[in-house]
Amino acid sequence: MNSEMQQKDLQAQVLELQQEVRQLKQFALSGLVVIAVAVLLLQIHEQRRLKTSEVVANEITLTDSSGQPRARLAVFPEGSGLETYAPSGERRVQLIGSGEGASLNLNIPVDASSSAAAAVNLLHNNVLVSSMRAAQDGSSLEMHSRAANGTALLSMQGTTASLTLSGTDEQVPRVWLSADRARACTALGGGVSSASSSLCLHSPGLPTLELSDIAGNRAVVGVPQSPDLTAEDDSAASVILKHRSGRKVQVKPAGVSH
Repeated sequence: MNSEMQQKDLQAQVLELQQEVRQLKQFALSGLVVIAVAVLLLQIHEQRRLKTSEVVANEITLTDSSGQPRARLAVFPEGSGLETYAPSGERRVQLIGSGEGASLNLNIPVDASSSAAAAVNLLHNNVLVSSMRAAQDGSSLEMHSRAANGTALLSMQGTTASLTLSGTDEQVPRVWLSADRARACTALGGGVSSASSSLCLHSPGLPTLELSDIAGNRAVVGVPQSPDLTAEDDSAASVILKHRSGRKVQVKPAGVSH
């Protein structure tokens, strides 16, 4: 009798154990399903976040490999815009838009060499058509013809302001205008030949018209400034002719001593 009771009790325990195992399997399966659904939802959320058409933030900062800020997209005291920085932290480019207007500022390095410059370049099919450059010793605006090699150059170097115009052919002479503290001149020259002409007004009001041909012959009306054409007196009423051989003749009005 006791043996039968023990057997029945053992069978009941086995059945109970089998039921618990089945429940554990169900719970484990349910847990796996929940985890899988959670992972799927997370992936969907990440994809939607990456594909969103709008990012809202107070500031976006780009840093280099050392953690130094190199660019910022933010609202600055001057207005909303974009700034880029050198590795030293010095600001290089600032693009700002505000209620009063917009500005693009390019900063030349404080400790830059004379060759360093800030530039705005306009290109067509990777060909430079216009450029505005600024350096420590001056600035320039250069424009090119896309179809040929004509150039217009407006520059300020030190105390000299100049404008140079060149044609679409290297054989075409250039037009050059220049002004500084000592003189103001307009000239035609360049190209293949050495022929040139110039009209200058030297300080303090001394005019000079100078012509030269390919052979080296020269004619000067007015007060010459070249050392090899120095006259006996300074007068606009004077013509100096110099042959390529070195012979020189000065012509003055009648009654003026030679």
